[in-house]
Amino acid sequence: MECKGNCCRISGSVTVDSVGGLLRELQPRLAQGVDTLDFSAVESADSAALALIFSAMRQTRQAGRALTCTGLPASFTTLAELYGVSELLPA
Repeated sequence: MECKGNCCRISGSVTVDSVGGLLRELQPRLAQGVDTLDFSAVESADSAALALIFSAMRQTRQAGRALTCTGLPASFTTLAELYGVSELLPA
């Protein structure tokens, strides 16, 4: 993960094996004002990616901000539709 300004670019795999570390790395960044997550460099993802997004949404909402996600791979949308939460994904 690489962060610049208010945006963090997530790369590689976002899976059940990696999401815990990503969350630990992302949480202080969100507290410092990051409000945009760029997923354009994500190579593979599973349902844990949705957990990452919703956790980040919760944290930014508690801070009075909205989260924006860019570069969401088609697989994210497919997973969100499968779980019935596609309308909750921040655009």
